[in-house]
Parts: sequence; C-alpha cells; structure tokens
Amino acid sequence: MTKHLFILFASFYYPSYFAQEIAILQYSNKPLHARGTAVKYLLILFVSLQLPSFFAQEIAILQYCNKPLHARGIAVKYLLILFVSLQLPSFFAQEITLLQYCNKPLHARGIAVKGNFIFLGNNNGEVIRYHLKNGKSKSLNPKDTFPEIRDIALHKNSIYAMQSADYSCILKLSSFGNSKKQINLVTTELNPQLFLDGMAIENKEAFVMGDPVGNEFSLFHSSDLKHWEKITPVLPSFDGEAGFAASGSTVQISNGVYYFVSGGEKSRFFMSKDKGQTWIQSELPFKNSNASGAFSLAMKDTNNGIVVGGDYLAPNSRENVCFITKDGGITWSASTSGPFGYRSCVHFTDGVYYSCGTNGIDYSKDNGTTWSQLSNENCFSICSDNNFVYASSTNGRIIRISKVRI
Repeated sequence: MTKHLFILFASFYYPSYFAQEIAILQYSNKPLHARGTAVKYLLILFVSLQLPSFFAQEIAILQYCNKPLHARGIAVKYLLILFVSLQLPSFFAQEITLLQYCNKPLHARGIAVKGNFIFLGNNNGEVIRYHLKNGKSKSLNPKDTFPEIRDIALHKNSIYAMQSADYSCILKLSSFGNSKKQINLVTTELNPQLFLDGMAIENKEAFVMGDPVGNEFSLFHSSDLKHWEKITPVLPSFDGEAGFAASGSTVQISNGVYYFVSGGEKSRFFMSKDKGQTWIQSELPFKNSNASGAFSLAMKDTNNGIVVGGDYLAPNSRENVCFITKDGGITWSASTSGPFGYRSCVHFTDGVYYSCGTNGIDYSKDNGTTWSQLSNENCFSICSDNNFVYASSTNGRIIRISKVRI
C-alpha cells in the first residue's frame, strides 16, 4: 500500500506523432506482485511543452513492486490530474490558470504585461504590479484616492494609468513604484465634465479619448509623452453618443494612425492618418441605446479589423455583438457565429482574435467570422505576451490562457 505518491512527467519534445511517454515506477525491489492496492493521494502532473499532435496519448506504467505479483483490485481515494500544455497545437484544449493578484473584491479594467510583470488598473484607484514568477503583488500608488483607473499603457519603464470620473487625469508611474507624476489634460475649472474612455501609446505617440462635452469629442494627444494638447479642430458628436470606458480599448494607434469607436445612441468608427486633423468615419450597425454600441476595437492591419460590444444590460445576447471590416473601416459586416454575448474588449495577437465580457472569453481563428468559447468567467480587459493571453476578472483575479495555435 502506498500512502503518498507524486509523479511528475516532463515531456519537452515528442519526435513523432505516435511516440508515447512511458514511465516505470519501482515501489519495491522484492519479487512481489499485488492483487490489491490502494492509493490515498495521487497527483499526476503532465507537462507537455511541444506535443505535436492531439492524437498522441500520455501512457505511464507505474511499478509498485519488483515481485512477480499482480493486482485484481485497485482503489484511489483522491485523484487529481493536472494537465499543463504550454504549446499544445490542438484546438481541443487550452491551459487555463487563475492568478490571484489581490484578495480584495476588486477588478481591473486596465491590464498590460511586460516581461515578468502584469500591471493592473483597479476600480479602487490603485495600480497593482503582479509578479508572474513568485505571485507577489505591489501597489504602485497606495496613497492615492482616485475613484477608479480605467486603462493602463506601458512605455519603457513607465506606466501610464488613465483615471476617469472625478479627476480624469493620467498618472505616470515608475514600474518600480518609486516615482509618480500626475498629468492633467485639462483643468477642472475649464472642463469639470471630462470623462476619459480610452488611451493608446505607440512609441512616444499617445492618443486619449473622452466623452463628448457640448457635443464635441474630448480628444487629446502627445508626440513625446511630455507635452499634451487637445486635438483640433474639434470633432462633433451626436446627442447621446459617447465612449464606453469598459476596458480602455475604444482607442488604438497603429503605425501612427489613430482609431477610436463610439457607442450609445450612435455608434461610429473613426480613423485619422494625420493625428486628428481630419477623420474618416463610418456608422457601426450596433443597436442604439444608452447601454449598447461599440465597446472595443482591434485593427489587425490597415484593412482588417473587428469591433465588439453589444448591450451590457443583456450580457447573454449574441445579437449585434461583433462586426468585421475588410476595407479599413468603410463597411462592416456581422460575424456568421459571433461571440457568446456582450463583449467589453477585443484583442488581436499571433493571428487570433480574443474577446471577453460578462459571461466569458472567446476566440476566433478566421478573422472574426466564427467564435469559440474558452471560459465562462466574467472578464473586463485582455492583454498578451509571447505565450499567454491574460484577462482581468473579478475578485482580484487574472485568467491566464495559453495562446490558441493556428
């Protein structure tokens, strides 16, 4: 009888589709066999880094005795099998891990990853740095009293955190938490109604979008991350048209081109190739209401992109939640089989689109035409590194998913 047995199989490379992992465990050096055996705790962890086919199976022979015995009965009291597949090229399963960055009932609408760190902008106004290796977290602005951080962007060793609501400013923080600067885009006296929705940084170029004030969009930019100015001429908005600050991804900069989307009583797509001097715009076919419209966009290149959204008051409705462009935003068409409900964020990486919302995370390998669900966890925003996709969730959690391979 074996009381505790721990087995770790590490398979770094399978030389063929049919090669199998076989392990023999020696439990005794005597010429015995067992007709009865019981295992109280058995934990098997299979680590497969480059499994080349979903047809291959993991087969293990466990040697519990060296005697010529056999067992006709076997019982396992507790069995926990954890499959970890870091680069599984199969469409059947992805590795999904819950990372706990704090034990408070918090959530983050802003998330970014760089190296071994994930940076999160929380609804309590804190910017948290989470270490992926040791699982430790650090608040980079513990003394601030901002109501909420809505977006996070990184540039070199600095973190730019977009605050909305009472202050509507941008915090520039050191990734080590030893310096801080507050960037006020406007003074409270000049524009007390400013509410920021999204922020994007590419190299030293920054673009920030805020809700309209007086039927004019609040748009700002910087070419050096030091000097910020309001974009002119002003861009008019319709009554009831605004941005949704659900994930900070209503805006994007790609190769110097500015993009943003609006929602509410009017949903539109905007693109500027001259830093906001002129805009190309088109209507998005979302349902028009205070709770619906475009919440996020991801342009794959100058021609191809996706916008997601829907109605956050009807999170399970799959109607009018995703639209695709193939001509740079001039025309838009609905997905054949869209995401599984309202989505607050869409993210593109390594040929795959990911979206998340109240009822889960989806992915598309065919440029948004069809979507498959990865998780049913409530998530807000998405980022990625070379191997994983990270989605901010509720109760101080991050959902980490191994990338879908094409």
